[in-house]
Amino acid sequence: MRKPENFHKIDNADLIIGSVNCRIDVSKEGFFVFGEGVGWNNVVLFEMNWDKDQYNVKICVLGEGNDGWYLHENLPIPKSLMKTLSSFKEFVKSNILDVANKVDLMNIKPNMMGITELDAVEIIHTVASSSGPNVSYIVTENVGGVRDEWNCTCPAFMYSKATPQTCKHIIQIK
Repeated sequence: MRKPENFHKIDNADLIIGSVNCRIDVSKEGFFVFGEGVGWNNVVLFEMNWDKDQYNVKICVLGEGNDGWYLHENLPIPKSLMKTLSSFKEFVKSNILDVANKVDLMNIKPNMMGITELDAVEIIHTVASSSGPNVSYIVTENVGGVRDEWNCTCPAFMYSKATPQTCKHIIQIK
């Protein structure tokens, strides 16, 4: 995958994750995500390797550049989430939520596991299928860290081209 030509447009983009205001800062390595005014001593660096269609998630100490430790390495870049600014922000939100559930961004100590204020709560719903009495699907709703993130186990959700993905089971719950 080639680096998207509009990738520079995300520089200094603001986004809200839970109750935390975050800022994206593009660098030659990829991009950093900073928590604005929340006391994070760590920042998250996404090292983008466009040639290999992979990215790394690295925890860096605020003010120390790209020195830090890897949380994830060689993850596939989801091409569909690189097309628009809003879809790219959703990519960042879901990754930061994952980071926040594994790393204490308030402390500088490397490899420190912990829960931060970006915790998500997953609510699980079982929805009966309209195609048969013995078929049901699991609809999950994430609340707290990232609002309105829904998933369903049905085939229609899996192949949904809507942004964000949806299906009749999610609409039924909403």
